[in-house]
Amino acid sequence: MKKVLAVFLFLTGISFGDINWFSLEDGLKKAKEEQKLVVIYITSKHCQYCRKMENTTFKDKEIQEYMNQHFIPIKVEKNSKDGWVVRKRYGYVGTPTFHFLEPDGKKIKTLFGAWTPEEFIGILKYFAEGHYKTTNMTEYFMKN
Repeated sequence: MKKVLAVFLFLTGISFGDINWFSLEDGLKKAKEEQKLVVIYITSKHCQYCRKMENTTFKDKEIQEYMNQHFIPIKVEKNSKDGWVVRKRYGYVGTPTFHFLEPDGKKIKTLFGAWTPEEFIGILKYFAEGHYKTTNMTEYFMKN
């Protein structure tokens, strides 16, 4: 019975205590279907700031729940096939890079760097709550 439950959770994408990362193709398709914003995370196996994000910020329960609920999270290795597609389509600054997209794949904004969980939840809320439509990011964070 435990094996059946584990297979069901894996196949349905349900996860407890982790971010449900998608591949580029699957994530963009799911975002269109569910009309959810996308966050693409470009990482590199040699990036110390990526490891910092993965070992602290992405391990934070609030971050995990918020990303899974409000976004379709896509993770790509910068030198993979998907990484090259993302870099060509949306640009590239270095690692870690984050592209925030509309459900149809149109780029909203690109951010570069590593953040603490407290900083990153603010960034996620800026996009998920639609503040990016009416308020410049700098102004938003100066007020909040």
